[in-house]
Amino acid sequence: MQSWWALIIAAVLSSTALLTAPSHTPAEPTTPFESIERATSPQAAEAPGNCASLFEPAFVAELERRFEQIVFTAAVHDTQSGCRYELNPEEDLTTASAIKLHVLGATLARYQDLGEELSATDRERAERMIHYSHNTPPTSALYDAVGLAGMRAYGEAVGAPDIAHSPTYGITRASAAELNAVALATLHDGSPGPLTVASRAVARDIVSGVHHSQQWGISAAAPVGWTALAKNGFFPCASSNCAPFAGIRTWRVASTGVLFGPSTEAVGVTILTDGATTQAQGIAALEAIAKHIGEQMFGEVADVGPSDYSSCTTVVSGDSVSAIVERLSLTTSDWADVRWVSGNEGPLVGQLMCAPEPLAEVRACICPQRLSRNEPTGDALGVLPEAFRNDRPRESS
Repeated sequence: MQSWWALIIAAVLSSTALLTAPSHTPAEPTTPFESIERATSPQAAEAPGNCASLFEPAFVAELERRFEQIVFTAAVHDTQSGCRYELNPEEDLTTASAIKLHVLGATLARYQDLGEELSATDRERAERMIHYSHNTPPTSALYDAVGLAGMRAYGEAVGAPDIAHSPTYGITRASAAELNAVALATLHDGSPGPLTVASRAVARDIVSGVHHSQQWGISAAAPVGWTALAKNGFFPCASSNCAPFAGIRTWRVASTGVLFGPSTEAVGVTILTDGATTQAQGIAALEAIAKHIGEQMFGEVADVGPSDYSSCTTVVSGDSVSAIVERLSLTTSDWADVRWVSGNEGPLVGQLMCAPEPLAEVRACICPQRLSRNEPTGDALGVLPEAFRNDRPRESS
């Protein structure tokens, strides 16, 4: 057994150089954490010998043909069989807001080891961070309280010691396997990590409240009767910190979490992508991978997910607020709510801006099946034909 404080010191001494970031550096925690047991890293863990291949060369080739400019990586861990699968495991990509599930776990560990329940203020911050993906102030405040050392210590405790944390959390670099370890340790009672059953129950309760417009992603891998608890990431980047596309504006789209079955089944799934010209295009690539995972593991997946009941539109260059809300069949008085459920940023070119209220039903003529519902059918900026004006059949952010 090691103490959290010892882990923090070790993490600081052994950390690699951080990515350059223009924003503030979070404060380091001043209260030592109680002892926890370190988990085995996902790279070192051995899977049983009867795990069939999940990502066949033909599937990967077709994915690369359809999304030739997008870089992608994925990790899957079936907790019942012990099988682990990875797609392009050599890729470490920036996580965008997918790292916020790590922030939530580290926050709960901090409170747990202080012997306190999550405060009402930080609960509200965590909900805004997870439900709507707001950055400042909620995520920044939680990130400051945990500190870079606390983030590293939590990662090491759950078997993800090599995540490259940054003062700017959205440009954290990680492998899919390590983010997957974080997701399981934060949400799944049977996975190793410092959180108690009570803390994980709080984490699941918070993550279960993600706005319907942001419940795309690994949910596309879930069969009927399963529940997907996930945090997605979606944000463009053009800085030198966002390799492999340094200096080129691309959308980073990610999804990390756990699929829970009707009994004791739990499958950790994490998919990271970079290189899309729009958020919708990144979602299309990500969900093509997710759907393949679900079909290979479970035989079939649900055709419709929560985000299919959302009404969204892609922001194009020169868009005005009035034009965006008009495409959503709303008025300018609704703009604050649209921005709130769409991440509280922008509007950014390529971003999906969404109506706060769900549709009464999915328009089957637009999304006959899950895989096709996100396919961008317009030009590279995501401008869709008039019949598909609300890309992703009236959908997600």
